[in-house]
Amino acid sequence: MSGEEPPTGGAPVRSGILASPMATAPRVLICDDAPAFRLLTRTVLADAGFDVVGAAADWDEAITMATDAQPDAIVLDLWLPTFDRDQVARVHAAAPSALLAVVSSLATDEASRMVAGIDGIGPVISKRDPPDAIVSALRESLATPDAP
Repeated sequence: MSGEEPPTGGAPVRSGILASPMATAPRVLICDDAPAFRLLTRTVLADAGFDVVGAAADWDEAITMATDAQPDAIVLDLWLPTFDRDQVARVHAAAPSALLAVVSSLATDEASRMVAGIDGIGPVISKRDPPDAIVSALRESLATPDAP
């Protein structure tokens, strides 16, 4: 029996990072100009129990969707499609209580230097890391004392 097959017709058995269910599904907005990355991230987060409330392809969509959805977390590509510190700040201002998880094709330390000094930045994740790194970073950053 594989790790994803239901043992007796029930829900799939999950392993690894997907194994830990969350008490309430955190609401996440994905902001990335690459359609394939949006789809991959949406799939990985949904499979891990997150409620993906939208996927923005540019800065204007990111700001509008953040304002409308007021998510718990925003997974934000730094290059949407260009890097703009002011736009990062505008996304944060649109949903000030949201965790801002930055993703970039750059190495984590390089991306961290680029966002240094911008208010509201949470975890910085490299797209070079496995997709479940986003799940781990969000779970760790959104963890509360009463979380499972």
